[in-house]
Amino acid sequence: MFREEVSDAVIAFVLSECYEADASFDYRAVRRREGPIWKLVTEKPMHLLDPAYSDWNALLVAAVDRVIARADADGGLSEPWSRSNITAYRHPLSSAIPIIGGRLDMPLQPMNGDLYTPSMHWGSNAPSERMIVSPGREADGIMHMPTGQSGHPLSPYYSNSHDAWVHGKATPFLPGQTEHTLTLTP
Repeated sequence: MFREEVSDAVIAFVLSECYEADASFDYRAVRRREGPIWKLVTEKPMHLLDPAYSDWNALLVAAVDRVIARADADGGLSEPWSRSNITAYRHPLSSAIPIIGGRLDMPLQPMNGDLYTPSMHWGSNAPSERMIVSPGREADGIMHMPTGQSGHPLSPYYSNSHDAWVHGKATPFLPGQTEHTLTLTP
């Protein structure tokens, strides 16, 4: 939240003419905005500081105050982060099947992580897998996969990886023993 608050405060002033020229302008759509914002808050050029702030430190302190206010509105800083970050993994067909479709979805669970962390996670926005492996040391590697390997709800592999994904438990990178073989013939 601090990053967002600082980014919003810096960009609102620096790009104010863009907002005036086009009401639909949105700097958040720019994927590579981190570098320019980092440069501004690191070098702290006074001519690019919003005059509402006496100096760059005042801008940063105001951002901290806004984060505290937002956290208080959401239950306070003592509330765990995961309360605001709930998994939302849904089967593609669950919304199309009345009454029982929700049973195809993974359970809603609190989770650590954020958009800008190694454990990136925010609702249904998450990587399809996480791997840590070094060439030549594959046996020591780990892999995480949300839900499971199968998209079929009756398969034992439909949700078998989900608990490890949610709780950050290391699972082997290399496959285990072959349990099933599927042979396709013409």
